Amino acid sequence: MNQTQIQTHQTQIDKRAIVAIARAVEKKRSFVVWYGDIYDALRNLIIEDDEFHEIENKLYEDVVNGRIKNVYRFWGTCDSSECDIVIVTPGELSEKQLKIVEELIELYTFRLYDGDEDERSELTRTLHNLIKMWFSDCRYASSPAEAVYVLAEKYMLDIEEEDDRDQWYVGKIYYSIEGIDVRIVKSTGYCTNCVDFYVDAYEGIVGKCTSWRFEDEDE
Repeated sequence: MNQTQIQTHQTQIDKRAIVAIARAVEKKRSFVVWYGDIYDALRNLIIEDDEFHEIENKLYEDVVNGRIKNVYRFWGTCDSSECDIVIVTPGELSEKQLKIVEELIELYTFRLYDGDEDERSELTRTLHNLIKMWFSDCRYASSPAEAVYVLAEKYMLDIEEEDDRDQWYVGKIYYSIEGIDVRIVKSTGYCTNCVDFYVDAYEGIVGKCTSWRFEDEDE
């Protein structure tokens, strides 16, 4: 798909649908939400019933068919669509990674999930940690805040940027995103997170570490 086709397709997705996904992630502070979370967020954005159902039906169709970049839907652990598992990531998942997620969800389904909230939380936490591990390393800490920023950027939500970095590009960038009440913070600073102190300590190896968070979260 070329850039023109991408832009044409993006214009067919209502911005409020993207905001609803972003709000669900921001509320849960997790890469993993349930479709019911997105449904509720969209309902809060659109009051008129006919308009809501039109946008929601299109949103669900787009999520199910993988038409929204970096948004992945999996069969949930109950018969209702509100239990569908939706994973929002900062980048694309590989086929191998998708298979791992599918197999993990199948394990929970095999356990005859009965709607217990503790099990739902356990599955959410396990998948969240898996995504965090895949998109982070010793000098880069991804988070749901980054996933929201990437989604907003891809689908052209309004983003206001406040840069508070020095001449060495160390400091913070604050992003105010359309429809999201909490700013996103990207921090960059010097660190030795990747140093093996038994090998490298005397060589003065220092790099830059980057992290993402919502502004009201602890650093």
